[in-house]
Amino acid sequence: MTESSPARIFGNLLRAFRDEAGLSQQEVAVRALCSQPLISGLERGTKMTKREQIDLIDQALGAKGKLLTVWPIMASGGASAERIADLEAEAIAIHDWENRVVSGLLQTPDYARAVTRAGFAMANPEKIDAISGKRIKRQEIFSKMEPPLTWFVIDECVLNRPYGGRDVMRDQLLKLEALAEQPNIVIQVMESSATHHPGGEGPLRIMEYRDSASIWYTDGWNETGRVTEDREEVASAMTSFNLIRACALPPEHSKEFISTVRSRRFE
Repeated sequence: MTESSPARIFGNLLRAFRDEAGLSQQEVAVRALCSQPLISGLERGTKMTKREQIDLIDQALGAKGKLLTVWPIMASGGASAERIADLEAEAIAIHDWENRVVSGLLQTPDYARAVTRAGFAMANPEKIDAISGKRIKRQEIFSKMEPPLTWFVIDECVLNRPYGGRDVMRDQLLKLEALAEQPNIVIQVMESSATHHPGGEGPLRIMEYRDSASIWYTDGWNETGRVTEDREEVASAMTSFNLIRACALPPEHSKEFISTVRSRRFE
């Protein structure tokens, strides 16, 4: 995560006020009626929370409203690829809808390079490898002792869009079929004929946390995006996701659908 990201700036400011007050993270947590991991996550820029909680932390530190002043920048600002990776690593559940490409958490290395190459047409091979490598590294969350529950809904057009060519796409679909067998990974396919859902508005992702507010994230250009914990926005996004997955094929039928696309188009 870059030092100039909104999350890092807020975390550095929080840590500075805590150091000035001579308090440990645990002491601040007790005074602010929250957990020590939340204070730690806020300082590292990997967690979010409600405005009311920031108010309590501000009071606990005697910051006189200064934390509340900068909190809106953190809560509704942009998000770098590094920050999204950190947020994913902390999540206990991820809900993801994609109608452009296979989600980064599900990509093969070759597919990731092909997608990155298309998105960064002027980048040299070293930059392409660096960007795609970071994307693949994010998949380490599936190797955790307690990996998050992940629910992916993928538009049918994504399965037919051959990034990297025939062989790369075949391997990508095979990976989706294999991942669909994992107990913590749910994959659904949205058929092109399904139109009674809000997915046409674009991709969305909701991430849930054990001791902090859920967030809604939307991808942006150049490995950036917008992230917010606004309660109404997150609730609206979750409603949209629920409507999307309700219109998609059931998981078992989705796996068969992916296999059929692979055998018909890429074998």
